[in-house]
Amino acid sequence: MRLRNGNSQKYQHTFQAGILGLDFASEGPFSKKHNSSYIFNYRYSTTGLMNKVNPAGDMEQVLDYQDLNFKLNFPTKSAGVFTLWGTALKDKVKPEIDSPEEWDYKDDAKGSHMEQTSAAAGFSHRYFFDNNTYLKTTVATTYSKTKAWEDLYDLNLNSTPYLDFDSKYTNLVLTSYFNKKYSSKHTNKTGFTVTNMRYDMNLKLAPFDTHPLETISDGKGNTNLISAYTTSLFNFNDRISATLGVNGQLLTLNDSWTIEPRAAIKWQASSRSSFGIAYGLHSRMEKMDVYFVKTRATGDELVNKNLDFTKTHHVALSYNYKISDDMNLKVEPYFQYLYDVPVIADSSYSILNRRMFYVEDALINKGKGRNYGVDVTLEKYMTRGMYYMFTASVFKSEYCGGDGVWHNTRYNRNFIVNGLFGKEWTMGRNKQNVLGVNLKLTLQGGERHSPVDEAATMAHPDKETQYDETKAFSEQLSPMFLANYSLYYKMNRKKVSHEIAVKGGNATGYKEYFGHEYNLKTGEIEPRRIKNSIFNVVYRLDF
Repeated sequence: MRLRNGNSQKYQHTFQAGILGLDFASEGPFSKKHNSSYIFNYRYSTTGLMNKVNPAGDMEQVLDYQDLNFKLNFPTKSAGVFTLWGTALKDKVKPEIDSPEEWDYKDDAKGSHMEQTSAAAGFSHRYFFDNNTYLKTTVATTYSKTKAWEDLYDLNLNSTPYLDFDSKYTNLVLTSYFNKKYSSKHTNKTGFTVTNMRYDMNLKLAPFDTHPLETISDGKGNTNLISAYTTSLFNFNDRISATLGVNGQLLTLNDSWTIEPRAAIKWQASSRSSFGIAYGLHSRMEKMDVYFVKTRATGDELVNKNLDFTKTHHVALSYNYKISDDMNLKVEPYFQYLYDVPVIADSSYSILNRRMFYVEDALINKGKGRNYGVDVTLEKYMTRGMYYMFTASVFKSEYCGGDGVWHNTRYNRNFIVNGLFGKEWTMGRNKQNVLGVNLKLTLQGGERHSPVDEAATMAHPDKETQYDETKAFSEQLSPMFLANYSLYYKMNRKKVSHEIAVKGGNATGYKEYFGHEYNLKTGEIEPRRIKNSIFNVVYRLDF
C-alpha cells in the first residue's frame, strides 16, 4: 500500500458534501523545519448520518458506510524516514423488503443484511546509506470481517432465519528490501516478505425453506507465506535495457514452494517508438478458506490442506509510439498459460471461476487455463483544457476443469472498449473559474452463464435454479453499454475555492445479471437483472 506524503510546507483542507456522503480531508506540516507532515481523509455516508440522528427513521442501514485513511511522515537528518499509515472502512447494507404483492422472484422474500469491516495499518522505515543505496522495512497488519445474514419472509411478513455467515481474516506482515544503484548501467533490488495469515469462518444455511439452520461449511487455522526475490535493471546503452529477476515462495502449511524466473527487454527504436517483450512464471496460493474448509461430509479432515500453488507462464509484447508531445499509442499482445489449477475431479468446476464466498468440496491441482488477446490504448494528455483516452481489449479466456474439457471462463466477455473524454473551459473576469465535463463510455461483451436445466429446476423443492455444468459458461448475454459522467463548476479565489458537481454512474440504466431465477408470477425461469444507477450532487470547499 502506498499513500502520498502530506504537504510539508503549508496546510490544505477540503470539505465535500453530497447526496451520498460527507468527506473531509486535511494535510500539512508538523514542523516545517524538519519537513514532517500528515495527511488524512474521512468519509461518512449521508444515510448513515441520518440514521444516527433519527434511529427510528425509514433510512435505517439502507446505505451506511464510513472510511478513514491517514499517513504521518517523519524525516530525520541521520536516522532515515519514519512513516505511520493506516486505512479502515466499515460498511453496512440493509435493503428494504417490498410488500408480497411486488415479489417477482423467490429471493424477493429474503431480507439480506451485511456488515463489512476492514483495516490495515503499518509502520515503515527507509534508511539511506548514500545517494545510491537505501533499505526500506515495513511492519503491517491487515484485518477483515464479514457478517451476513438472511431472513426468509412469508406472505404475512413473518420471518425465519435462512442464512448466517461469519468470516475473519487477519494478516501480520514483515517486508523489507535493499535497493542499490551500482552504476549507471546496473541497479538491483533484493527483498523478502513474511506473512502470517489467520482465518476463521462459519456458514449456516437452511437447506430448504422450512428447515432450521445447519452448518454447511466451517474452518479455522493459520499459516505462513514466505517469499524472497531479487531483480536487476541493466541499461546496456541508450536504446536497450533489460530486467532480470527471480522470485521464490514457500507456504508452510504444506511446504509447497516455487522458484519463478522473470525477464523483460526493452528496445528504444527511436525517439518516438519502443518495443518490449517480457516473460514471467507466477504462482499464487488460494484463499485461506480453501485450505481449512471442513464440511459435514469430511468432518475434521482438511481435504484441501495439501493443495499446491496455481502457476502461470505469462508472455507479453509491447509497442509504444509517441504520436506527438501530448498523444501516445500503446499496443500489447499477451498470452497466459495456467496449470496446477484447483478443480473438482470429473467436474467442470474450477477455482478460476470462483465467485462464492465459501468452498465445501475436495479439490485437486489438475486444472488448466489459457488467456490471450491484445490491448490497445490511445491517450491524449491534458492540453488546452482537453484530454481523451480510448482503450480496446480483444481476448479469449478458457479453462480445463476436472472433466478434461475446455470451456469458456465466467469472465470470457471477448471484448471491452472504453472511451474517456474530458474538457475544461476557463471563465470569469480573470479566467479564474473553471467549467468542466467528464464522460466515460464502456461497451463490453455480455455476462456468461451455463445453460439452465429447466426440468431439474422445476423438480427442485424450492425451485432453486439448476444449471447444466457439462456445458459450463457456454451461453452469453447481449453486450452491455455503460455511461458515467460528471459536470462541475469551480470558483477559485485567493485562499479558497468552491466547486459544485453533478455526477452519474450507469446513466444508461444497464441491468446487471444475477443469475436465472424462477418467476413466481409467470411460472418461468428467466434471467434476473438489477439496475444499479448512482446519481450524486456534490459541493466541495478547498481552503
